[in-house]
Amino acid sequence: MSTRALMATITITAVVLFIVVLFAGVAILRWQFMVLLPQNIVPQVLEGILSLLTYQAIGLGIAAIVIAAVAYWLQSTSIAAPLSAIVANMAAFAESGQRQPMPDTSGKPVEMQQLTQVLIASMDKIELSHKKDEEVSRVKSDFISTAAHQLRTPLTGIRWALEALERDAQLSQEQQALVKSAVEKSHDLVAIVGTLLDISAIESGKYNYQFAPMDLGALAQEVANDFTPLAAQSQVSLVFAPSETPLPQINADRDRIKWILNNLIENAIRYTPAGGNVTVSANRGANQVQVRVRDTGIGIPEQERGNIFERFYRAGNAITKENAGNGLGLYIARTIATDHGGDLDFQPNAEGPGTTFILSFPVPA
Repeated sequence: MSTRALMATITITAVVLFIVVLFAGVAILRWQFMVLLPQNIVPQVLEGILSLLTYQAIGLGIAAIVIAAVAYWLQSTSIAAPLSAIVANMAAFAESGQRQPMPDTSGKPVEMQQLTQVLIASMDKIELSHKKDEEVSRVKSDFISTAAHQLRTPLTGIRWALEALERDAQLSQEQQALVKSAVEKSHDLVAIVGTLLDISAIESGKYNYQFAPMDLGALAQEVANDFTPLAAQSQVSLVFAPSETPLPQINADRDRIKWILNNLIENAIRYTPAGGNVTVSANRGANQVQVRVRDTGIGIPEQERGNIFERFYRAGNAITKENAGNGLGLYIARTIATDHGGDLDFQPNAEGPGTTFILSFPVPA
């Protein structure tokens, strides 16, 4: 209930109580006069008293209305109006981080002035903290970018040298196995460096996209087909379920969206035990086109679901199941999706084990 509505309720209640008390007093007087006075003069006495009470009631009613109107106006101008402006400013600050001038509370109640000062001080601290966080994030991104650039060249050289050594026919079988393992590890290191560069580009706003109309359903089917060999090797059933109706095209960077789908489908296969199922489906929601990747895998523990899209985070059961991974894939995937105006989210399967990841993009108007 607003303060204005509260004030009006109090005023109406007071008027009703005044009327009730007035009639109750008249009733009591009537009873007392009938006991104390002769019956023949009671009507005249009551009439005079009622006239007097009526004039008093009218006077008191007018005075009460005037006082209530003045109180309502003071309450509106001194409390309700500035408080509404303060609430609107705080809501805008919470939503967008943009500050608007606070209402002038000079001459208003002391509590209102104190509230304004406290809120202004709080916003100052929040802005300062936000600037510090941005600076820390910038320094971290610069460090990651510099380190990744410095690492990429020597790692690439090491990889080439190892690949050349791998082709040496004079190596023994044991040596070939060691070199092959080193080559695979060098590829992993180069991939990690590439991921770090992607993180740096994302956080610095330099992650370039090439937007163009594309068919999300067709791309999802293409990526699902690409992972058929991995699914067969893992003894996991991989099925693509196309939309029953044609899907509208979306405006997106095809290579980046393909990267997301690669990440989601590969994760679904790797974290699903042998004999399980992975279903990729495309459909249209409310003003959206969606791709759902549903698996019957190990799932995500409830206590860890709030962190799954954080950088470098991996659920405990995922680490146990699959040691490889750096905890950056879902962070990058969701960032790409939100940069497109879409979203990446997940939900536990309503029936049976596993998880369903939902990639959605808006349909162009």
